[in-house]
Amino acid sequence: MANALTHRGPDDGGVWVSESGLALAHRRLSIQDLSACGHQPMHSPCDRYVVAFNGEIYNFSDLRLQLEGLGTTFSGHSDTEVLLAAISFWGIEESLQRFNGMFAFALWDKKKQILTLVRDRIGKKPLYYGWAGRQFVFASELKALTRHPSFDNSINPDALSLYLQYNYVPAPYSIYKNIYKLPQGCMVSVTHNDLVENPTLHQKIVEYWSPYTTAKSCMANPFLGTEHDAIQMLDRLLCDSVRMRMISDVPVGVLLSGGIDSSTVTAIAQTQSKDPVKSFSIGFSGCNKSETAAAKKIAKHLGTDHTELHVCGIDALNTLPKIPHIFDEPFGDSSQIPTYIVSKLAKTKVTVALTGDGGDELFYGYKRYLSNRKLWGINRSLPSFIRTPLADFMATAGNLTQCEDKLLKHITTMRANHILDLYQSRICKFINPDSLVKNSHNPIFENISRIKSLGLPYPEAEMMLLDFTSFLTDDVLVKVDRASMAVSLEVRNPLLDYRIVEFAWSLPVELRLKNNKGKHVLRKVLGKYVPTTLTDRPKQGFGSPVRSWINGPLKDWAEDLLSEERLNRDGVFNTKPVRQLWLDCQQNNNKSYSKLWTILMFQAWYQHINSPASD
Repeated sequence: MANALTHRGPDDGGVWVSESGLALAHRRLSIQDLSACGHQPMHSPCDRYVVAFNGEIYNFSDLRLQLEGLGTTFSGHSDTEVLLAAISFWGIEESLQRFNGMFAFALWDKKKQILTLVRDRIGKKPLYYGWAGRQFVFASELKALTRHPSFDNSINPDALSLYLQYNYVPAPYSIYKNIYKLPQGCMVSVTHNDLVENPTLHQKIVEYWSPYTTAKSCMANPFLGTEHDAIQMLDRLLCDSVRMRMISDVPVGVLLSGGIDSSTVTAIAQTQSKDPVKSFSIGFSGCNKSETAAAKKIAKHLGTDHTELHVCGIDALNTLPKIPHIFDEPFGDSSQIPTYIVSKLAKTKVTVALTGDGGDELFYGYKRYLSNRKLWGINRSLPSFIRTPLADFMATAGNLTQCEDKLLKHITTMRANHILDLYQSRICKFINPDSLVKNSHNPIFENISRIKSLGLPYPEAEMMLLDFTSFLTDDVLVKVDRASMAVSLEVRNPLLDYRIVEFAWSLPVELRLKNNKGKHVLRKVLGKYVPTTLTDRPKQGFGSPVRSWINGPLKDWAEDLLSEERLNRDGVFNTKPVRQLWLDCQQNNNKSYSKLWTILMFQAWYQHINSPASD
């Protein structure tokens, strides 16, 4: 199981087994303290605790000084040693409040015979858990769990239904039955009584940091300073966040897309480095959405050591066979391919890279927030006694096939009684995925009901919080973690320092959106380092030219995965609507290729797990 994760830790490995039969295994990517003093699983000096720890505690130096002042001694200078010392002195709950980092870890308490699984506040590092036969198992990636001889690879059809809606499998689900994701900011303590399949274990999950209550509390106590004050505060927080994330015993670089977020991180990183920071960007040949030209200009202005790469459809074709193994679950975000390629590029020169992920969800970066707020205003202007009958008439008169679901989106929008109902109808890939997936039911997605119950002060806050607790954690961060760790590159996210998250939630909406343009305060911070003439342009994103790929080098690959024979043999999807979507896309270029990509990525993953060569 540990060897399946060698890519996450190629530098060292270890296994420890307790007398009671608990086994901890670890693979190490050496970042801080390259000596044997950082070896894991690691025991606390008091010998009460043993830990397998993945990630970084960025403020470990400050914590170490505090602990040394309290009489603690250290043999090395790794953050893992500080983690154990903190828990030994303060206990796990208080230590978690003190930690600033990205991590997932398993801690065994020899005295109480309790295993505690923990995931960081934002959910940057992954942690799966569940049962293989009657044994409790846990790991950073599913591929480790599938190595267990009793692992059951039966698919959870409800999780597949959620995947078709969102383009990813949201926590706490995984694509497999009996395997789950520990949600962000959570911990769960497991006793011997739980080490066989225990359906009540989920009830023992504790939120030590809740994005829901945090967002509500910050909005109830908003930032009261001026715009200038907000800019200065954010600049200070970002400078400290970047500084902490540049602490490393190995080379550090930056993934520079040319957008507001990554440009801000790159600019601040360069001010804190005496040498040119190594920056990396990629673009697509023949694609008008590439931001490499903008990234190059920003890199030149800042004086970074810049490397760029242009990829084409053949590069995608060569990368595709690796994707199911890298991601372990069906994952439909097409930017997985460029993220993997840029990570591979960066790894040629650095072991750690900073990125700008999180700015969109925190600072009003997506255009869809504004467009859906306007649509919600139209919805509210029509009384329900008009909207509901009109929606019912459209549903009766319309052609509600899965392949023609624009009408479904309009109907759902008209029936919406909450902004999140409307938002869901606009962002989902498939409105009614149960019509495609055999034996699926309407699964529960608790994030939506929890956000509705908060009573947040404005609609955009509810949309951003939904994205923060689902799209960011289960799509963006999954994409970056798996793609980068597949090549043994550690990626750090300065914008997702929990202090910046809490500050962003406290900002009034007018400091995030101004003149119909998002990220207002963040743009102002960037303006201190980079001229606005280099950054003031429409957001382009980091997608892939899926349509041209499927019509070109990937056409035979797609036809094979979507053949009627394969669909019937697999028995997962209802064949007719899937085939119709494929045929429609071939006959009409205006059809949604992104929906087709979602299906294709499941099919590629399903083929992978059922291949004799799969491990």
